[in-house]
Amino acid sequence: MSHAACFTSVAAGLALCAALVGNASSAGAQSAPTAGATKTGTTMWVTTTQRVKTRVYEGTGLGPHPILVIVLHGDSPDGPPTYQYRFAASAAAAIPDAVVAAVLRPGYSDGEDRSDGMRGETTGDNYTPEVINAVATALSELKDKYHPRRVILVGHSGGAAIAGNLLSQQGVTADAALLVSCPCDLAAWRKHMKSMKGGAIWDRPVRSLSPIEVVDGIPASTKLSLLVGSDDQVAPPELTVAYADALRKHNVAVDVMIAPGLPHNILLEPITMDRLKDLAGATDAGR
Repeated sequence: MSHAACFTSVAAGLALCAALVGNASSAGAQSAPTAGATKTGTTMWVTTTQRVKTRVYEGTGLGPHPILVIVLHGDSPDGPPTYQYRFAASAAAAIPDAVVAAVLRPGYSDGEDRSDGMRGETTGDNYTPEVINAVATALSELKDKYHPRRVILVGHSGGAAIAGNLLSQQGVTADAALLVSCPCDLAAWRKHMKSMKGGAIWDRPVRSLSPIEVVDGIPASTKLSLLVGSDDQVAPPELTVAYADALRKHNVAVDVMIAPGLPHNILLEPITMDRLKDLAGATDAGR
């Protein structure tokens, strides 16, 4: 089944185009990995001031300088995150000459292992400098191991916020990023979540960085692709569009796709893999 997708470019004033997307689904019932994808991967531990787990999936026929894709899961308030591994396995099978590494964020358990660090309360409170530095170290070690010709970050939800913050950090080099269902304006997102869920916890001060406030640190050469579902009740499309506006004001190229009928948990939807493949091809070709 398919239905129309809405492509919005902030610079073009919300122009529309047609695209095919998969059916909406919840986090626990997202699409299966691409057929033939390696399911297990190889576990690689990165040690900074703490141990951080990554699971690495290598595509077939790797050259000496593959594309390196880093995948960051969301805040996962309802259970251990594992969907990032499924996505990484699918991406390694779908993108030629690629290594895809799924990072288990600091403080999180995937049901088998646990990365060191503070998980937080899943209120946007762990996009901190320490977490961003830990992910930056993982990226650096993976780059040292694979000597990639291109680096692409993929983040979903809170992982998208961390990826956006990571792009702005001095010394961190990534050629492109796909941010999915991003709460990229942290203050606005926390206000929205308080209106949805209630409770004083959303008013507690946090040390997290907000991607929309650090866009001036992102190199203009970085290619950004943003994807959000029109029915995302967790990180509404308005947050993604506002972030895109901020990026464009700082001369960072960005496109935005709003997929009708899709909710928040869309990392495993076919449209997301299509966007990543398009981004990888364009980035590799220097477009």
